[in-house]
Amino acid sequence: MVRVIKKTMLSILIAGFMISVTSCNKNEIVTPGLAQFRLGANTTSTNTVTQTGRVNATNDLQFTSGIITFREVVFDGELESGNSVSITHEQIAIIDYATGVITPEIIIVVTAGTYRSVNLGIELQDDGSDPSMVLEGTYTNSNDVVIPIRFEFNSGEVFEANAQVVTLSTDTDVVGKITWDALDWFSEVTASELDAASQFNGTIVISETSNPDIFDIVADRLDVGTEAVFE
Repeated sequence: MVRVIKKTMLSILIAGFMISVTSCNKNEIVTPGLAQFRLGANTTSTNTVTQTGRVNATNDLQFTSGIITFREVVFDGELESGNSVSITHEQIAIIDYATGVITPEIIIVVTAGTYRSVNLGIELQDDGSDPSMVLEGTYTNSNDVVIPIRFEFNSGEVFEANAQVVTLSTDTDVVGKITWDALDWFSEVTASELDAASQFNGTIVISETSNPDIFDIVADRLDVGTEAVFE
């Protein structure tokens, strides 16, 4: 009788083990793991614009400091399997334009795997009277006079950046960076327009109410040249 009980118990344990292994294999296929990446920023603060007749090495423009305040990040990706992944992360954070550092740190958790395409969207904070974006720098005019310049933008603008073929795994530390290039935004503004811009306390202020013609040119280009890089 003892031998029969032992054999029966052994059979039950073996069967249970086989069921357990089969279940794990099925779960690994059906439920993939999760991966995460940190949100980062690439900013351009030195002059790279050289178009003839526009802001160039003679009429130098540069942005050396500033902040960009946002409230939401949206991740939309398409896996190689064909499945779509969409994640919305709501958190108020600030990008330091001089360094690209984001405070507080933003961590996005998504499905692990290789993505055929990824779209990152960042919505600026537009609550209150304070600008969601303030950039400061200098402009050297045609007479070689260095003038402080300040760009202010206050709207819930959504910046969208695309990336191709991104692999996010459970064991890698990845940073997804969005490019913010103020010089590209100003690339359609001529040197003569900045030379003639009105000043407030010795500073060229570009906003909806100050030098609005220049502001409109810049605001129309805010979604130009924005890209995402995962590294």
